[in-house]
Amino acid sequence: MNNAISLSFRNATADDARFIARGFHMAMLYDDASEEQISNFARNICVREDVLYSWRNTIIAEVDGKCAGMLTAYDGRNYHEMRIRTMTLVKQHLGVEFPGMEDEAVAGEYYLDSLAVMPEYRGKGIGRQLLQQGIENGKALCLDITLAVDPINDRAKKLYRSLGFEPSGTLFIFGHDYEKMIIGFSCRSV
Repeated sequence: MNNAISLSFRNATADDARFIARGFHMAMLYDDASEEQISNFARNICVREDVLYSWRNTIIAEVDGKCAGMLTAYDGRNYHEMRIRTMTLVKQHLGVEFPGMEDEAVAGEYYLDSLAVMPEYRGKGIGRQLLQQGIENGKALCLDITLAVDPINDRAKKLYRSLGFEPSGTLFIFGHDYEKMIIGFSCRSV
């Protein structure tokens, strides 16, 4: 029996906003989000072009033409301004504020922000391949590739290390300390 899947990647479009909103909620551990919450997040955030969780910043993984996973990633150059705008909208959406939050990304970094694979497609290497797509995008821009991981998520840290990420300090985001990880890359060093 052949278990091979037909996996492809594409840049998201505005029509993917609902899928991106669902992925964001999954990535942020809000698996119990209602369909109304997901629709509101898509309509008020993901369809925009001037926020972190925009369709413009997202890669979609498809299996046999169906959305299976997503990675939202971006150049950290304008992160601070985008974070303020995005977190204002997130506060309106979730009703939660995150005081003292540090900037997750800065100029010179390509930040892998939100990764999600739909439950029925997990365990097939899709998350790893989405991360590899993000790493290649960051390298094409000659930027260091960074991400944040919960320090108790040993499974994720093992995956990230296998892709070349190394610990690079801590970040206080979403009310908790996270470990920042990096793949140092510079076109000057190539």
